[in-house]
Amino acid sequence: MSSVRPPRVAEQLTVDELVRYGPLGRAQMLVGEDLTRRVSRVALVSELDQIRSHGPGTVVVLSGALGHGAWMVESALRLAWERSASCLVSPAETGPTPATAQLAARMRLPVFAVGEDTSAYALELAAAVASPEAARARLAARCAELFAERSSARGILGVINGEVPGVSAALLLPDGHVLAGQAAAARAEHQVRVEVPGPDGRRWADLVAGLAAPPAPTWAESVRLILRLARAPLTTSVARERVNAVYGAEQARTALTALLARPGRGAAAEPVLDLPGWRTEGRHVAVFLRTDPALEGAGLSPGVVSAWQEVLPDLPLAPWRDGWASWWTEPEVEPGQVAAALRRHLARMRVPVPLSAGVGRAADGGEGLRASLEQAVLAAGATVRLGHGEVRTFDELGYRALLGTLGQAELAAAARLVLAGLLAAPDGPVLVVTLAAVLDCGGSTGRAAARLGLHRNTVLGRVERIRGRGVDFDHPDQRLALHLACYALLPELAGGQTGGQTGGQAGRE
Repeated sequence: MSSVRPPRVAEQLTVDELVRYGPLGRAQMLVGEDLTRRVSRVALVSELDQIRSHGPGTVVVLSGALGHGAWMVESALRLAWERSASCLVSPAETGPTPATAQLAARMRLPVFAVGEDTSAYALELAAAVASPEAARARLAARCAELFAERSSARGILGVINGEVPGVSAALLLPDGHVLAGQAAAARAEHQVRVEVPGPDGRRWADLVAGLAAPPAPTWAESVRLILRLARAPLTTSVARERVNAVYGAEQARTALTALLARPGRGAAAEPVLDLPGWRTEGRHVAVFLRTDPALEGAGLSPGVVSAWQEVLPDLPLAPWRDGWASWWTEPEVEPGQVAAALRRHLARMRVPVPLSAGVGRAADGGEGLRASLEQAVLAAGATVRLGHGEVRTFDELGYRALLGTLGQAELAAAARLVLAGLLAAPDGPVLVVTLAAVLDCGGSTGRAAARLGLHRNTVLGRVERIRGRGVDFDHPDQRLALHLACYALLPELAGGQTGGQTGGQAGRE
């Protein structure tokens, strides 16, 4: 019999760790139940009664002499289970029968068979159990080697999830959004977390390892070490993806600008660039994405393009004008279908800025694509005034699509002067939103109430207050100017008091 001094509880390995990067990895695993059992010692036994002298957490290794005979192995299995052993190791030549394996599975006791001298094998196991730091250092070294072979965040997280026993890893944004990896890590009660810097050196995300049980201090430190080893390749992969996104976006911008700068000529006849996903032949429905004018900038494109490619990898997206252009190309595609699909995808996209979208009409060929995209731009210009996440087709908006071409800054400044009296009211922004809705509905307070989600009496009360401020929207000479002024102010009122506030306000009105 051979026995070694048990290590401190905090440093104990698990059976799973001994399988993954210890001597048990060479053994045949006959029963793989409950591999999270901790190992405190190794015992080589040559008589069945010797098993009774060992406590919980022992790896029971049967000597060659004891391993002869299936009944002997089954008896050893029962004794090991009674003593809460970590696992049982038997000689392969006389290993457990299928019936014994079934019994072990019911007992949830891991069983292994080895084809080498069990005495030497027990010594090797004892050495590994006595030096868990060395075993875990080998695990960290293996992970570091595999990290260097992976080029994407998913690949790097896959190394952690595949190699580190009992751990699920995920990459989380500071707001808790899962970028990659297993979402279970974000919900785990016991976590090890390290910050991941972005290309600018500032905190970009958190690398989180979820553990099923409270980790021992040394194991937690081992997991933390592996997460730290993963940070540099993760940062590199992020920088690489952003560089590729910037390059691809500028390439697409150039190609689209050249394509649309050729009115009257078939794009298919003169392909500008052969970019992945670009199709200029067939039936197209164009899409144009926009965000708040105050947020627009070239620096947003990599994030928007990356988010788009994540949910719609087969469709192009090119920075163009003050937004981003794309198109669906299918024989039977219709704008309504595209709008519905786009709403779903916008809700899933992890974009750095809120987006709204306009959808053009269906048209054929390069000339049709050009016309559809111009319609999508007009629709997006009007849609961005309706709020974040809104998607409207050109036909849906009708003549209101024209409002998207209004010079926002100049018109808004003039509108604030024209409607100064109305804005000065305590509920001025709400009155402006209501006035816009009433004008949109041709003066019908009932339709305006339905559109704003209010009771008609609430709208009637507001209309009276609007008139009380000297605003006469029934006068034909003023109606158009009032309508334009309201639309010029709607984007900046969207973040403040709008019709959405009216639920609580309605109760007071």
